[in-house]
Amino acid sequence: MEELKIKAARYAARLVKDGMVVGLGSGSTSAHFVRELAKLKLDIIGVPTSSATEKLALDLGIPISTPNKHQRLDLAVDGADQIDQQLNLIKGGGGALTREKIIASLTEKFIVIADKSKLVKKFTFPVAVECLEFGKKSVQRRLELLGADVEERDTLTDNGNPILDAKFPDIPDAAKFEAIINNIPGVIENGIFPKNYVYRAYVADEEGVRELGR
Repeated sequence: MEELKIKAARYAARLVKDGMVVGLGSGSTSAHFVRELAKLKLDIIGVPTSSATEKLALDLGIPISTPNKHQRLDLAVDGADQIDQQLNLIKGGGGALTREKIIASLTEKFIVIADKSKLVKKFTFPVAVECLEFGKKSVQRRLELLGADVEERDTLTDNGNPILDAKFPDIPDAAKFEAIINNIPGVIENGIFPKNYVYRAYVADEEGVRELGR
């Protein structure tokens, strides 16, 4: 699958032009995108979604900035843990969901890159929920009342907050579930990205790269 990730990343990198401000996602597929971008030696600014991506971009010579300095991005590219047939996403396996969603909201061209294994008919990946330590147990109880099996991660986010992984038996309506979870007091953000965030998805398989979306 690693070769397919690289294929999707290379395909997306061709969209980037000199002068662009580009959102840089987190995770292994996004890391391939950052490496492919660095090879092009373009005059761009990257806005990373995690400390790991920030370090990689700087190591590769890509100047970086923040959403506070650049509140509108020309393009953002990120991976996904799973993508359904309508282009709803589950993200947050790496714990950067809040920053990833902020970046996705700052551009009309949020591009998702993935290998074929990430395209599913039904979500099976747990929904990451970043929350306040103060209300962590309350959030967990509310998620369990919604039907989820919940486990807390051993690590904190880059924001210093705990993450709960909520495994739901089904997510029939991504936008509805995103809103319900985010309305729980103490929740900062969750890893459901409804399709309205996504401009296009590039999914690589052995035959090439499929373009899904607008």
